Amino acid sequence: MLHGNILICLNMVYYLMFLWIGFILIMVAIFPYIIYFIGIHLARLPDSQIQGLELPMISIIISAYNEEKVITNRIENIRASTYPIEKYEVIFVDDCSTDNTLQSAESAFKHAGISYRAIRNTERLGTNRSYNMAIAEANYPIIVTTDANKYFEENALVYLIERLISDDTIAAVSGEQYPVVGASSRTAQVESAYRNYYGRMCSWESSVDSTYNFNGPIVGFKKDIIASINDQRGADDANTAFEAIRRGYRSVYEPKAVVYEEIPENFTKQYRQKIRRATRLIEATIANINLLGTKRPFSRFFYPLRIMMYVVTPLLFFIGCAFFMLGCIISYPIVFIGIAGIFVISHFTFKTNIFSAFVLNQFYLFMGLLNLGKDVRIWEK
Repeated sequence: MLHGNILICLNMVYYLMFLWIGFILIMVAIFPYIIYFIGIHLARLPDSQIQGLELPMISIIISAYNEEKVITNRIENIRASTYPIEKYEVIFVDDCSTDNTLQSAESAFKHAGISYRAIRNTERLGTNRSYNMAIAEANYPIIVTTDANKYFEENALVYLIERLISDDTIAAVSGEQYPVVGASSRTAQVESAYRNYYGRMCSWESSVDSTYNFNGPIVGFKKDIIASINDQRGADDANTAFEAIRRGYRSVYEPKAVVYEEIPENFTKQYRQKIRRATRLIEATIANINLLGTKRPFSRFFYPLRIMMYVVTPLLFFIGCAFFMLGCIISYPIVFIGIAGIFVISHFTFKTNIFSAFVLNQFYLFMGLLNLGKDVRIWEK
C-alpha cells in the first residue's frame, strides 16, 4: 500500500515537472513580446506628421507577375494619389507574366497620363532582382517600391516621402499595411489584429533608432545611399531597411502612410503567402546578424529581441505548449478542458483576438524555419 502511494506521488511530481517545464519554456518564448508590449504602451512616440516640405521627384517601381485582373485598378489607384503626377515616374517590370499583365498595364498608364517605362524580363527573376534592375534605370534620387496588387491610401505617398526627407539620418521608410476596408473574413480579422500590434512595435523601434520590419507594398528610400537590394536571400523590404542600417542611417516606420491588401478568404489559401513571407523575413534576419556588433540601440536592444522572436520563440513556444498540455491533461484534466474551452470561445467570439493572431503567427514562423534553405525568391500567384 505504502509502495503504491509512493509511486502515485512520484508520478504526480513527474507530471507536475512537465507543467513547470512547459510553463517556463512558454514564458521564455514570449519574453521579447512582453518587452514590446511594455514598450509600446509606455513609450511616448513623437508625432510623425510633417507638413510644408517640398515634395521631390520620385521613381515608383512595380514588379508584377500575372496581375492582369488587378493591374488597371492599381494604376488608377496610383493616379488618385495626392502626390503630384508631374513629380513621379513609374517603372513597371513584368516578370514573364503568362497573361496580359504588361499590355493591360501599358494601356492603363497611357489612359492615366502617368510617365512610365515598361521592362519585360526575359526570365523569371523575382522581386528583389527585378527591383535592382529597375533601380539602375530610375531617373530620380528617391525610390518607392510597391506591389501590383496592393492599394495606397490617397495620402500615403505624401506621408511616406515627407518622413523620408524630413531627417538626413533617415535613409529608408515604410508604411502601415492593413486588410482592405470592409474585409470581414476570419483571416482578415486575425490579420488586422496582428497588423495593429506589428505597426506599433515598428513605430516604437523607429522612435528610438530603427526598424527592419518593413511592409513591402510601401517602401521609400534614398538611391544615393541604397543603390541596390540584397537579391540573394531575404525579403526585399527587410533587406532595404538593413542596407540603410548597415550604412549608418536609420530605417523608420511611418504609420500614416497606409497601404491596403486583399486577404485570402480562408487560412488554406493564405498559407503559402504567409509561409513565404515568414521564410524571407527569417532569411534576412539571419543574413545580417553581423550587425549585432555595431554600437547603436537597434543592434544592442531591438535586433536581439527580433532574432529571438523569429528564430527561437516559435520552437520554444510549441515545445512548451506540448509539455504544458501533456502535464495538464494527466494531472489536471478539468483545468485543461477549461483552458481549451476559453481559447475556443474567445477565438470565435472576439473578431480581433490578439491571442489567436499570435498563435497563428508562431505557426507561420515555425513553418518558415522549416522552409529555410529553399529558394523562395520566385513567387507564384
